Amino acid sequence: MTDHYRKVMPYLEALKTSSPGTSVELVTTVGKGGAPVFQRFFTCFEGLQKGFMEGCRKVICVDACFLKTFLGGQLLSAVGRDGNEQMYPIAWAVVESENNESWQWFFDHIQACLQLGDGEGVAIISDEHQAIVNAVATVLPKAEHRHSYNQADYNEALEELGVISEDVANAFKAYNPQLFCRAFLDCSMRTNAITNNMAETFNAYIINARTKHLLYMMEDIRAALMQRLVLKRQEMEKVTSALCPRIQAMLEKEKENAAKYDVLPSTDNLFNVNYYLDQLVVDLNARTCTCRKWEMKGVPCCHAITFIYFQNKEAEDFVDHVYRKDVYLAAYAGSIPPLEGDRHWPRVPCELQPPPIKIGPGRPRKNRRRDPEQDPKKPGTLKRTGSEMTCSLCKVKGHNKRRCPNRDTIYCA
Repeated sequence: MTDHYRKVMPYLEALKTSSPGTSVELVTTVGKGGAPVFQRFFTCFEGLQKGFMEGCRKVICVDACFLKTFLGGQLLSAVGRDGNEQMYPIAWAVVESENNESWQWFFDHIQACLQLGDGEGVAIISDEHQAIVNAVATVLPKAEHRHSYNQADYNEALEELGVISEDVANAFKAYNPQLFCRAFLDCSMRTNAITNNMAETFNAYIINARTKHLLYMMEDIRAALMQRLVLKRQEMEKVTSALCPRIQAMLEKEKENAAKYDVLPSTDNLFNVNYYLDQLVVDLNARTCTCRKWEMKGVPCCHAITFIYFQNKEAEDFVDHVYRKDVYLAAYAGSIPPLEGDRHWPRVPCELQPPPIKIGPGRPRKNRRRDPEQDPKKPGTLKRTGSEMTCSLCKVKGHNKRRCPNRDTIYCA
């Protein structure tokens, strides 16, 4: 194990040699006899750094996951969203634990690598770990630290919650909804994301690597992302549309709903859209709608598409540029350089010692603890225990369409 950690410094020098623009840093502490002891290791490859800055929105999901070896430690990660709404890993670091000092150290490096300044125009999405909250407030004080799209929807949903339980509604309002309700979020980032699912996706992506010791884990992550950049670029080059495939599919769904609305033009670019008792205002020049979906997401909502078709124009022309194929290819234009085996690494004398062994009670877990209501046969989905079914035919609660008493009448009509 000691020999393994003695290779950390040569590995760091090899990364710097193969990719001079890559940001890597090793932090050590002083052990017995004055020998350096491993504490932290940060990595941000130049290809990922430039790709994020040139082809991704300034939305960063951060999270931590445990390393599954007897030495313990955690891996902190920063993950963006590409133009096809998929994860875009930016940087990661191995640290001793998830605390104020380690998170602030990580954000200091992220700020420097991505030139984030004081965080203005940046959205950070995380869980509620207090160390992350403190680090973002310190390093990126002007960043938006982030479910209704507009305040009318928010108020209606809150009233419905109050009817069910006034105590729950009051507790919800005391929980600072400005941080996670879309009605209050900044629209300039062109994303409606409020969860750090992308970081969780990255954690699952490297789950096998996390069972290995430091250098093998770091090499597995590097090799996987090196291939990912190439494969994603090659896949997108085959796409014939101007938009990324997932965005095109999202737009097609909005097109299907556009036929349900009535258009009342006020000017060539300003109009009302009516749907039953609801009335919204859409501005084609400003690319805004009362529902706020268009300006928040950057993809025209069904209300806007109604008038776009009324004007004999194409909805694709009104999608934000961040979702276009050429911008996506700019994000994946970079690369992660290959690396020789350890026999070819620079000879760097360093008696680096492994971190102290942390032995917890019981056998280490490899699988996460599942929710009591989660269906064991369908990972990621909850059981329907306690939920009340609604008939899809007559819309009455208490039965499904197979046992609907009005089934024959509805079908005959």
